[in-house]
Amino acid sequence: MVFDESRLRVLDDRDLERELARTLEVALAAAREALLAHAEAQLVAPPRFALDAGRGRLVFTAGAETRSSQALGFRVYETYPDRTPDHAQLVAVWDARDGRLLGLVVGHLLGALRTAALNAVALERLARPGARVLGVLGTGFQARFHALAALAVAPFEDVRIYSRRPENRADFVRWLASHTQTPVEAVDSAEEAVHAADVLLEVTSARVPVFDPAWLKPGAHVNTVGPKLKGAHALPLEAACAADLLVSDSPAQLEAYGSYFLPPEARRRVVPLSALVAGEHPGRRRADERTVFLSAGLAGTEPVVARRLLEALGGGVDG
Repeated sequence: MVFDESRLRVLDDRDLERELARTLEVALAAAREALLAHAEAQLVAPPRFALDAGRGRLVFTAGAETRSSQALGFRVYETYPDRTPDHAQLVAVWDARDGRLLGLVVGHLLGALRTAALNAVALERLARPGARVLGVLGTGFQARFHALAALAVAPFEDVRIYSRRPENRADFVRWLASHTQTPVEAVDSAEEAVHAADVLLEVTSARVPVFDPAWLKPGAHVNTVGPKLKGAHALPLEAACAADLLVSDSPAQLEAYGSYFLPPEARRRVVPLSALVAGEHPGRRRADERTVFLSAGLAGTEPVVARRLLEALGGGVDG
């Protein structure tokens, strides 16, 4: 048997960016689809694993969705310190029904969009009604798409951005303003961004807490993407432990961390996001509750998002 490589569909970051609003719409729908499958035990989502290789590692997330998309596959990325243009992530997708290789997605954008989509679904389930101001801590690559996804699911009236370097804040404001009609402004301190926020996105790689929990207003919701280890966590421990509701896309992945930062009594309170999406948990009960979403990276979601993007942007995938 000879593989017909001419039939293999391949997408890269340029393909995903070409129609970014459409790409994000597809990613959000795929995230909801995967979460429903997770609630119905039709998403195979084991914790990630890594292969050590000297100066760096290869990190794998693998999974399968057998409810609707029938996507089977994996994502792999490396952790080498030298960041050059030829460093990239790879997502490979097969049909879960018959094992046909459907396509590849190469680059960094799919991972960012998939994470942003899961966080946006959490936001739409957990933000209090009438949330007006979106606060963002962090102005890196991931933060752009988290802010854009948040604006796609909730009618915010204002966005407040903070990171340590003024030039990064200015670049972020220019980029986001070019993709939305919502007013976007940089502020001069984390405190200013947090005080104003009805919803706060913490999208940093910081290894120390990046805000004071006392700055949060009643009813605030927090999405946190940064590290969650005992010796390195961007979210203040007090903000998590004092939250009225703790939610994660993958409690299993959080538990798999070797030195997870939450104490056992807080761990036991973590609710899977899929339970909210499926209507098995009511989510927020009062407008003044403080809620926290602990982004962990639900395995199996990358193949679902990748398959739906290959269908939408790659000329269709034979079913």
